[in-house]
Amino acid sequence: MVLTLKLSKQLISNKLFTRLSSSAVKCDTDRPAKTTIRTSLNERHQNIAEGKINPISYDWEKSVSQQRERFGIYGLKSGVDMGKLWPTIEEIDDLVGCRLYTPFDEAMKLAKEESEANQKARESKLKKFSDAEAKYAHTLAKFEQSQIKEVAEKDEKDKGMEKRIREIQEYFGYWIDPKDPRFEVMLKQKEAEEKKAEKMAKREATQKRKVASAL
Repeated sequence: MVLTLKLSKQLISNKLFTRLSSSAVKCDTDRPAKTTIRTSLNERHQNIAEGKINPISYDWEKSVSQQRERFGIYGLKSGVDMGKLWPTIEEIDDLVGCRLYTPFDEAMKLAKEESEANQKARESKLKKFSDAEAKYAHTLAKFEQSQIKEVAEKDEKDKGMEKRIREIQEYFGYWIDPKDPRFEVMLKQKEAEEKKAEKMAKREATQKRKVASAL
């Protein structure tokens, strides 16, 4: 009896195993084979779509910012040297500087003060324009008068120079261009002789007064 039960269990187990095995084989055969979908994407974009890592092919991919982005996306699989991803001292200073923000109330106060200062500057400039416009007639008349005076002085100076030119020409006996370097030398010589003659005249006048007082 016991032997019969054992044989029955063995037969049932064999049948069950055979059925399960055939089902497994059928499931494996029913599974569709892996296929590749052809698209119009280039190899680089196809790799991105399939989650693959593209090799570094361009110079812009070698920049620190792109290396950081590559490491952030793919991690250690990216093959990026993590030692090159640390920020420089200048970048750290910039980050620290960005945190030194101005509180809102203080920023509003500074903006208000700047606006008021600009308004005062505009008002001051407009006042200067207004004052200048009010004094325009007087300023113009004063300027014209100064121009007349300047022209008169220039004419007087020119007349004096013309007189000196004639005197030098008469003194030395020939005409010379005032632009000639020798003219300046001759002018100084003429002035020195005139000063000497003036001193002699004063000395003679003094001697005459002394003689007159002695008599």
